[in-house]
Amino acid sequence: MNLEYNIKYILSWLYHNVIQSDATAAIVRILILIGLVSLLVYREFILFLLLCIVVISAEVFLGADTGANTFPVSFTSAASPRRVVDKDELTTGVSVSLYDNLNDEHEHEHGGRGGREGFSVKIIKGDDSGVDHRRYNKFVEEDSRDFTDKYFSSKRCSIGSSAGGVTMFGSNELLGDSRTAQISGIYNFAGKWVDNTSDESGVKGKRYIYFKECVYDPIKRNDFRDFKKNVYNNINKDIINIPRCLNRFNTRVLFDTQTDAAAGYSRRLTKLQDSEVKGGSASISYVSLIAGGNDKPADKFSNIQPLNRGNNADNASETTYSALLKKTNEKPISESAKKQREIEIYGKVYGYRQRIDQILEMMRTQAKNDAANINTINISEEVVQELRMMLSYLAIIERTNAVILFEEKYGYYNKTIEAVTDGKNILTPLTQPADIETIASYNNIFRVPLLDDTYNTNDEKRYIYGITYYFDKVVSTTPYT
Repeated sequence: MNLEYNIKYILSWLYHNVIQSDATAAIVRILILIGLVSLLVYREFILFLLLCIVVISAEVFLGADTGANTFPVSFTSAASPRRVVDKDELTTGVSVSLYDNLNDEHEHEHGGRGGREGFSVKIIKGDDSGVDHRRYNKFVEEDSRDFTDKYFSSKRCSIGSSAGGVTMFGSNELLGDSRTAQISGIYNFAGKWVDNTSDESGVKGKRYIYFKECVYDPIKRNDFRDFKKNVYNNINKDIINIPRCLNRFNTRVLFDTQTDAAAGYSRRLTKLQDSEVKGGSASISYVSLIAGGNDKPADKFSNIQPLNRGNNADNASETTYSALLKKTNEKPISESAKKQREIEIYGKVYGYRQRIDQILEMMRTQAKNDAANINTINISEEVVQELRMMLSYLAIIERTNAVILFEEKYGYYNKTIEAVTDGKNILTPLTQPADIETIASYNNIFRVPLLDDTYNTNDEKRYIYGITYYFDKVVSTTPYT
């Protein structure tokens, strides 16, 4: 049965796509014309007349066949009658509308039209007979009314075109749990962590295992510390000054914030000015995405200037980026693997710089380049998401470098080497650093969401997160407050 079906389908395809096609018809007409002209040239008038009769008869017969798009009778059987599908039926289907009860509330806030909005998906049963060769054999067509008039027009915000935001995790409506780094698959930090002040024999043995697996082994396999420090310094010098860029934004709220559901309020990153809107028993707290107090609009306005201007300006440019790529490409072939990785990181960071500058430009345009209008700027959901991803990647680069400098300063790797070589398999309490804040508290890398998880390898993550977790366990395991 399958063989018969396949043969009929192939013959159907040949008929509709080869025999009965505009190209084939044009070729046949050209050949007929050549034949007629040739018969006239060679004075074969009888054959010429017979060919003309055949051609005229064929044209009349084909013109009278109104079922030109039907399947030929010889290819069908009585048991399987030909199915005729109206082409208009191929564009109709069952509409499934998706909407959120919170949309109505958001529409009321923004003055949008009433009713529910969403998008519909039409599931179409296609033509599997082969008659309509211009369509897929079976297909599912998505019809979203241009995704509901370009991403829900009544909720469209000023920067970006997407919905202005009621989603749970990772949205500009900051609901639910914290956005802590999810790295449980890298190492069981919680299960193998020990108190740094304990000098008991069993604890010293567990501490040895922790640092051997999180610090000694990764570095022993591939000492990436100099490579990462070099990459960080090159990025800050020639592509984008990461600390100054991050200082422009309220990254504490952007990276990790919770809503107190019991208090009946939410916090949104949709305006550049802190404000509170009350409605009934609940209120919405708008938190500024741009750093600077409400009483200092000039500072906020400076922070939305291009990255090479304003209070947090840097000296990087396309020229310095090109020079960095040229210098990297000139490295010896023995460093090809590292060179390729550097180029990929530099390219991504430079692309992020360009996109951040574009977003800042949109903000300036909306404010009409006037600091007095800074509180009128609204930011859409998709822009908040995009900034969170780009800035978190830059923050991971910065905090990775901070952990490496921290570890090298106190020599934890060297102390682990001594514990490995002495054969006792114990590690006494380590030096309690005085400058723990460089990798702890708000500088804790666990605070940064892993939306772009490509900068560090698994070995590098075990080292970076392992050291941070050991010295700052409380912050590493609790959300912002």
